[in-house]
Amino acid sequence: MSESRIAISHAQRGEEAAAAAILQEAADWLVARGQPMWDAEDCSAEALARAVEAGELYLARVDGEPVGAMLLQWEDPQFWPDVPAGQSAFIHRLAVNRSVAGKGVSRALLAWAERAARRAGRRYLRLDCDPARPRLCAFYESAGFVRHSVTEVDSYPVARYQKALLGDG
Repeated sequence: MSESRIAISHAQRGEEAAAAAILQEAADWLVARGQPMWDAEDCSAEALARAVEAGELYLARVDGEPVGAMLLQWEDPQFWPDVPAGQSAFIHRLAVNRSVAGKGVSRALLAWAERAARRAGRRYLRLDCDPARPRLCAFYESAGFVRHSVTEVDSYPVARYQKALLGDG
């Protein structure tokens, strides 16, 4: 699928249910594979409504239908407490419908987040994932992210990735 068919924009009030459905489908798929990732609360319309209000939830649409979601945040003290404020943008809960998996929607979301972070003058785009998921780690690496570190957050191992955007990184 060409990136030109994928439209990405802020989610609006009332679209949190669509985003929740995308995240829940991905979460259910991961559970079925023995790789649980998000708590039910993380995927709830209530949690996503807060993200809409904060301007952090984005939807990817194909032919007007939501098929992907992500959070783009400007600070992340939980997963990146050691980085200076104002330096980075952070991606969380990136997910796509299984019907478009492997068709470029995830890459389009990453590329869109990179452009948004550059426009905001951020030096890095950062994200995290489970280090025990080699295919996911390889996907992020193929998109230009470099493993920064592995740490523990709330007793879970976390691989932290970054992509330098400005300067010498």
